[in-house]
Amino acid sequence: MTRTARAWLLLLATPLWTVIAQGQGRPPLKRGLPVVAQRPVCASTAATPPSPTAAQRRQARELAQRAQQSAILGDRTAARDQLRQAATLDPANPDLTYQLARAQEAVGANDDAAAAYCRFLALAPNAPEAAEARERLTGLAPSRQAGVPDRILAPFRTGVTAYEAGRYAEAEGAFSNAIAVQPDWADAYYNRALTKVVRGRREQAIADLQQYLRLRPEAEDRQTVIARINGLRGGPLSPSAALTLGLVIPGAGQMYTGRRVFGVLTLVAAGGAVAYALKSGPVTKQFVVNPTDPFGNPLPPFIDTRTETGHPNLVPGLAVAGAIAGTTAIEAFLHARRVNAREQRFSAGLVPLADGLAMRVTLR
Repeated sequence: MTRTARAWLLLLATPLWTVIAQGQGRPPLKRGLPVVAQRPVCASTAATPPSPTAAQRRQARELAQRAQQSAILGDRTAARDQLRQAATLDPANPDLTYQLARAQEAVGANDDAAAAYCRFLALAPNAPEAAEARERLTGLAPSRQAGVPDRILAPFRTGVTAYEAGRYAEAEGAFSNAIAVQPDWADAYYNRALTKVVRGRREQAIADLQQYLRLRPEAEDRQTVIARINGLRGGPLSPSAALTLGLVIPGAGQMYTGRRVFGVLTLVAAGGAVAYALKSGPVTKQFVVNPTDPFGNPLPPFIDTRTETGHPNLVPGLAVAGAIAGTTAIEAFLHARRVNAREQRFSAGLVPLADGLAMRVTLR
């Protein structure tokens, strides 16, 4: 095997060994949940309830007094039930509604308590107890607000399971599905990047890690992720090295800059051109004949032709191979310069607030 052939095989084998080595030291996945827009704590207020009759108000007061006695005796359930009947008889009474909310909270019926607090705030938004009601409602909100829907979590969990089982193609597809339904899920991009690293898709892995940093600009592992990106690139790219490698071995510049498919296609195209140049075939050659007569006297020379085996396509084939090598080497040089000059100056992310979400934009 020639030295050039060994170099080409080594170049082609390098990404494979890189993938195997990366698979052995498999980094852990992230499992953070996405920020999902939550429902408002209090839904839109309903129409004003009808005014009760005098008899209904009197009966509601009697039930409220019985509820106080039940609470003193420690029977919280009876107190809650009696206040519920009282609030049904006199639904426009904010005091009864507030007492019902406290009673619901005392028995652990947080959803019913939150609904009663919301109704109380709708009836008496400026009442002295309104501030306390809002504070208690905020404490009850986490138990009322919907978590991450299963349609979002299911593909993410599938990706985690597949990754840990070594089914990296399936894991990549599952994380892509999770991103499709929740495009701002930073951890899903990070996990998909790990699957692409194992599968040898360095350039795509870098893009996913960069998206992770854009969505989470204040990530604690930011420096670690940046170091991993530089590691996938093999450190800062050298434009001159990309040019030199591309001129020596067609496609090596693209492989050096992390575009293995492009590099392999270039190598195949240049190899095809070389094979065409070295293809054997009949070649017609001209030569000068210096004849003599039977007595050995020289006669006038003339040109004759003969056909022999040679390489009729040597010049055009090598010209095509050289053009491919030169063009792709220059392209690798320019690509390396663009990658080094590219800076992530813009980042954006969603920040959860008490009353919703806000967009945070960072310019560096």
